[in-house]
Amino acid sequence: MHTTAHAPVSTASGSPTSPLIFIGADVAQLFRALASGPEARVVVFAPDQASAREFREAGSATDGTDRLSVLVGPDYAGASQVAARCAGLANARVLVDTQLEMHRPADVARARAALAKLTFQSSANDGARRASAGRYVLHTLTNAPRLAREADVAALTSVLADLPTVIVAAGPSLDRNIGDLALVQDRVVIIACDTAARPLLMAGIDPHFIVATDSSQANAAHLMGLPPTRAWLVAEGSLHPSAFAHFDQRTFVFRVADHQPWPWLQSLGVDGAKLDTWGSVATCAFSLALLLGSAPIAFAGADFAFTDGRPYCRGTSFEPQWAAWHRQGSSYDDIWRLLRDRWSTVTTETGVDGHTVETAPHLLSFRDWLAERAAAHADRRVVNATGAGLLMGAAVEQQTLATVVAQANSIDHALLHKVIAAAHHAARGDMSRLLAGIGDLADGDTLTAWLDFGAGSLSVSTITSALRSPEYMAWTLAHQHHRR
Repeated sequence: MHTTAHAPVSTASGSPTSPLIFIGADVAQLFRALASGPEARVVVFAPDQASAREFREAGSATDGTDRLSVLVGPDYAGASQVAARCAGLANARVLVDTQLEMHRPADVARARAALAKLTFQSSANDGARRASAGRYVLHTLTNAPRLAREADVAALTSVLADLPTVIVAAGPSLDRNIGDLALVQDRVVIIACDTAARPLLMAGIDPHFIVATDSSQANAAHLMGLPPTRAWLVAEGSLHPSAFAHFDQRTFVFRVADHQPWPWLQSLGVDGAKLDTWGSVATCAFSLALLLGSAPIAFAGADFAFTDGRPYCRGTSFEPQWAAWHRQGSSYDDIWRLLRDRWSTVTTETGVDGHTVETAPHLLSFRDWLAERAAAHADRRVVNATGAGLLMGAAVEQQTLATVVAQANSIDHALLHKVIAAAHHAARGDMSRLLAGIGDLADGDTLTAWLDFGAGSLSVSTITSALRSPEYMAWTLAHQHHRR
């Protein structure tokens, strides 16, 4: 059996160390091809379970399991997990089993479509990593004293087990969902994506948790100037420092990866458990709900589409900018069209309500990730109560919020907050150990690792400035005084 090179996504031929994509069913042919790149990661698009089993058995027999990922047709579920751990797929070598292409062309066509989606996800992941690496390090180092006095999100493990939970995103349908949510808020735990926090609070709905992952200063605006709230912030350690202003001693910290500067922080006792995420804060909110032990888990305002031609619901922190443009003569429809058209590859899909709706590849990528995770957690009931948009999948029910909580009892929210507060208090870090570690930081390897990760966007002076927090300067003065 022969293979032929085919590059449906990229014209790059790749190097022997580039990832290898194999579309086919011939195990022997794949392992002969690996001789040209024995260290390369391999992603196999197997047309059926039988061939997938052969690939996995062969990989196990050759100790290749760690670098072999097998996606199984016809749906090739799990692509987002592969994209997250396999960088450089845009430059992968792609081999296609010609016999499979000759006799089962439909299977190969489906695999190529899945590969195109996988390459998009991998490229987006790689691009985001490169664009934000320096900012990620500097913000995390600047936040280090705060991270030390707050709590690791791992403290929330199973704390709210079996309580019905609603994840609220800021999709256009939230305008309609928010009234339904108000009617059931006494019976559910509410996890708000950061963009949805303001609309909820303005409607008199106080979420229990607000989740934030984006490290940009613009994203911090979603958390600045919020109406009074008792919500607990669940924050990635690299958020812009201003994002924490209203959540002192009410923050649980997590990380999205194991990269810099977390190894150094962990050596000083500062940690945040890893929450799986994929580009959208809604994906991270779902990981939080799984950690909490929530059941069932429902979504509201999770369109993953431009429902009604809009990018967001009304009332977010974007609203003042929209209003300014409107006062200058632009209609709201024109404003939303401008924002929608930023994505050059807007497409149409059939939504959960049977109507066509516009969307974009990044939104479909987020939706696919959630659908895959829901399928992987068959022990949890996952429900989409958005009523529009594109959140669907074999393991995602379509129901109203009233139906989801029809049999649920009222929750003692005062007791719930006490339980969360107790978990926070028990998991706070050691500030003095961190500050001593900053003072002792003379490890050239550590600084080199940070500079390398920043890929030219960092310098020793910017790192030093980030570490000289008010807490560290006060600690330094106190030690100088003590020595005198």
